[in-house]
Amino acid sequence: MEIAEWLLTPASLDVRRLGYLTAAISLRARAARCRGDWAAHEAQCHAIVAAAVAGLASRRTCIVLGSGLMRDVPLPLLARSFERVVLVDIVHLWPIRLKALAHRNVELVSLDLTGSTDLLLKRAPGLSDPFLRLLDIGDTDLVVSANCLSQLPIGPAVIAERRHRSYAGRVPDLERRIVQNHLAGLRRFPCRVCLLTDTVSITIGPDGTVTDRHDLLAGVTLPEPDAHWSWTLAPARETGTGETIVHEARGYIDFGARERSRGARTAP
Repeated sequence: MEIAEWLLTPASLDVRRLGYLTAAISLRARAARCRGDWAAHEAQCHAIVAAAVAGLASRRTCIVLGSGLMRDVPLPLLARSFERVVLVDIVHLWPIRLKALAHRNVELVSLDLTGSTDLLLKRAPGLSDPFLRLLDIGDTDLVVSANCLSQLPIGPAVIAERRHRSYAGRVPDLERRIVQNHLAGLRRFPCRVCLLTDTVSITIGPDGTVTDRHDLLAGVTLPEPDAHWSWTLAPARETGTGETIVHEARGYIDFGARERSRGARTAP
């Protein structure tokens, strides 16, 4: 079934070569297996997005970055609320394509939000700027960064290490740069930005003790969120080792306002 999906899903050669299509299909399978474990997390995300929409005076275009499986973003609400909804990700699986077809005002954009494709394929010396294309989308009143901030660096870091170990010399601190670039890109939008993101991954052993704690944002800090919660990314039955992986997550209804508030508090 997954082989057929890989063959039939529209995706560029670059996306296939770098393994992003395979990763997307694997994520969809995991989401189905962990549906119950992810339900509360997805509900929290929906509530944050709904609050972001509710506070808008104008609702022309909404852009969803890292649209993925669209489980953590309420597509029906966005389609009802906005004149135009643009879903942006490196690949769009058929379940998402069919959901989009059900709404006349929803469109798909395939874009590498990490800006690393040409670097990884040795066609460029550094990261590109994906936001140049996104900022050309007109009349944007809401941008939702949908749980992609912590995920964006993972694939490029693994691929770079596997393909050419000299990548560190080409783009020092690749993971941190990708996180910083995404946040910098969000700040360039003149509209409200709703940010959903994981921040920390915690591994819990079979006896309940924490065996590992990993910063998912490569040392980049964020302001205080509107909401924060924990969710089970992978229960023990999923990991196969008896360990459970729990992520700490944050939601920002208006990320720019939270950043401005942090700046005001730290100003001399």
